Amino acid sequence: MNGGIFISIKMKKLLFTLVLISTFAQAQNELTTFIEETYADAQKFGKAYIDPAVIGVMYNVNSGWYHSAKAKDFLEFDIAITGNVTLIKRDRATFNMNVNDYNNIRFSDGSTQKQVATIFGINNPDVVVLLDYDGETTEIQLPQGIEDESVNNAPNMMLQGSVGVFKATELKLRFSPKIKFDNVTKELYGFGLQHEVTRWFDTENFPLDVSALIGFTNVKGFYEAGISDESQLEQGLDIDMQTWNFAAITSTKWEKFNLYGGVSYLTATSENKFRGLYDVLGNNELIQELLNEFTVENKSNGISGTLGVSYEALKNLKINVGGYLQEFPNFEVIVTYRIK
Repeated sequence: MNGGIFISIKMKKLLFTLVLISTFAQAQNELTTFIEETYADAQKFGKAYIDPAVIGVMYNVNSGWYHSAKAKDFLEFDIAITGNVTLIKRDRATFNMNVNDYNNIRFSDGSTQKQVATIFGINNPDVVVLLDYDGETTEIQLPQGIEDESVNNAPNMMLQGSVGVFKATELKLRFSPKIKFDNVTKELYGFGLQHEVTRWFDTENFPLDVSALIGFTNVKGFYEAGISDESQLEQGLDIDMQTWNFAAITSTKWEKFNLYGGVSYLTATSENKFRGLYDVLGNNELIQELLNEFTVENKSNGISGTLGVSYEALKNLKINVGGYLQEFPNFEVIVTYRIK
């Protein structure tokens, strides 16, 4: 009989251990699911928040690739200083956020959806979302965008060299060191090939040169948003973008004054790291750790049309002024010096 009691006690201990393990495993699974869903929610919001800037940067850095469809002769070289300005579209200042599209968040006022700020907008008043887990509710203040509404353009400068490499083809290299405009720091490099199609035909009496261009640009930037009052971390966005430009170009063949134009198809892929942009209102270390740093990938594409004028002010020195018809309009000035 004592043996039976001993076995019964052992069975109870075993059962208790199994229940404890099962409970612990369930809790771990719930925590893992919560972390995965919360991270997915942060990424979903982040993509929508940064998307207008990704599109704007794509259009901004793809200007300045050309100012003529005529390709350079072998080893003919020119160097260009390009300055451009892209207009910021304030109609992309907000997006519609529907909590039904997210896993674990809800608005503090009970709304199902509302317009919230992108990087080009401001939430006035502040927008707070709630995150529930394990009987606790955490308040998270959504990030603001560029607070100064007078900031309505994004400037850029770069150096570009072009050299004739073989028949009707020129190689282009572009570079900009790290430059800071207000609270945005940006640097880039790139390369491209332009091939003049009209060189393959008898076009002596044809009034235009026609070329095709493919160009690649890598741009790295940082948007400095300030210091978080809650986490005391530097707030900002790191952007690392690779963008391609596929263009058809044409230009006139007059002596000193010429027109140039083109149509481009642009693509961009951007890795965007959020750093401390979410203010967690409270002392929830798990949530703060989740949201302090995370990365989202945005992909964009678009069509751009270019029209410009080129004037040979001095021998081998040209001044080119152009405009871009695209979702984020752009204007450029290019000064080139040619070495034959």
